[in-house]
Amino acid sequence: MRSSQADIVVTAAVAVLAVDTAIAPSPVWATAVVGFALFVSCGYLLGEVLFGTRISGLERVAVCGGLALVVPVLGGLVLYFSGVLLHRAAWLGLMVGVTLICDLVLYVRRRAGLAEPFEMPHVAWRGSPWHVVAFGVAVLLAAGALAVAEEGVAHQSKPRFTQLWLLPERDDASVGSLGVTNDQGAATQYRLVLLRRGKVSDTWNFTLSDGQTWTRSVQLTGKYTITANLYRLPDVTQPYRHVNTAIGTASGA
Repeated sequence: MRSSQADIVVTAAVAVLAVDTAIAPSPVWATAVVGFALFVSCGYLLGEVLFGTRISGLERVAVCGGLALVVPVLGGLVLYFSGVLLHRAAWLGLMVGVTLICDLVLYVRRRAGLAEPFEMPHVAWRGSPWHVVAFGVAVLLAAGALAVAEEGVAHQSKPRFTQLWLLPERDDASVGSLGVTNDQGAATQYRLVLLRRGKVSDTWNFTLSDGQTWTRSVQLTGKYTITANLYRLPDVTQPYRHVNTAIGTASGA
């Protein structure tokens, strides 16, 4: 590959690396660094395709930064109105797709002589020791922020809850599945009261360890309302969870 295409090689490699980082388990700092590099690559390539060498210096930085912001804004609207869920894979596909398309367009334009070849800018170092210190402090702060973010994600507390359901069976609508799953983080005692036409039909007392599930099959024939009230013992005055199911015909719910 000629040196005039070095920027295309680098930005394409960043796009591939971003996909690999998303697929394989990666630490937070690596994902953040690659994501930022993909963001910069996308803005740089759009600036090259649209403006080429007509802009330079601080103006180029501002324009490329603005173009990089335009991609997720307009691209997000296109994905939304196209019915695509705006999750991580969609955003990654958008940024990687724009980057690779710009790589291809820029390569074709350069081969046709319509765009200037890439040249590494010659920058003379005029920094003082204070600049080096400031840059080092900024790098340390950024690394510390990433480390704190990774630690927070790893030890993030999860909301505790109990799930209660009463649903008709798929194969037989006249039979319902009544169940409870404990996600409280500890063993919990429950009382489950089943009411038909407002009157107590069945009562169960049981204890579930964290993550354990309790199920029963109940009949759903007739024409009435069936209610399941779940209590967390020792409180039996206020239902912790409840579900109502209207039984409409003899065939079930």
